[in-house]
Amino acid sequence: MSSLKNILQIEQLPSHIVQFLALLENFHNVLLSETQALKSNDSDQLSKILPSKSQLSEDIAQLTKSLESKLNTQHLTLANLFDSTSSASIPKPLQHNIEQIITLSNQCHDLNQSNGISIQILSNLNQHTLNLVSGKEPSNVKLYSAKGEAKSSGQTAQKPLGKA
Repeated sequence: MSSLKNILQIEQLPSHIVQFLALLENFHNVLLSETQALKSNDSDQLSKILPSKSQLSEDIAQLTKSLESKLNTQHLTLANLFDSTSSASIPKPLQHNIEQIITLSNQCHDLNQSNGISIQILSNLNQHTLNLVSGKEPSNVKLYSAKGEAKSSGQTAQKPLGKA
């Protein structure tokens, strides 16, 4: 209960929480735009999205540091703020915003992971296509025989398929 009193004594906490929520909502919208651009294979749109995504990420990091420093003055952490047991006694609007931040943070994390995986897959596919077009052999590719033994891709080209 003493930690709850400490949380409520932090100056400008509700306004920081509202600001944090607004930044997360904007970041979530940018991630949704990035997802749509990836689905439609729109590299120009992705290039336009990147600066705003980067700026929002920096803004979120700065606000997080600011919140942490304010909480540290009361010997608290963000974990204390987002702890469900202590949030039951926090005023309803603040509690609701904290719950939204937790939900939105998880959604942003999942979307960012998904977009990152999609970008990595597209990058690998593009690199493979460029290698095929330019005639470059992929380096360090390991293939496996029917027996499960590793062999380099160069060994398969040297053996004939069969004799007629």
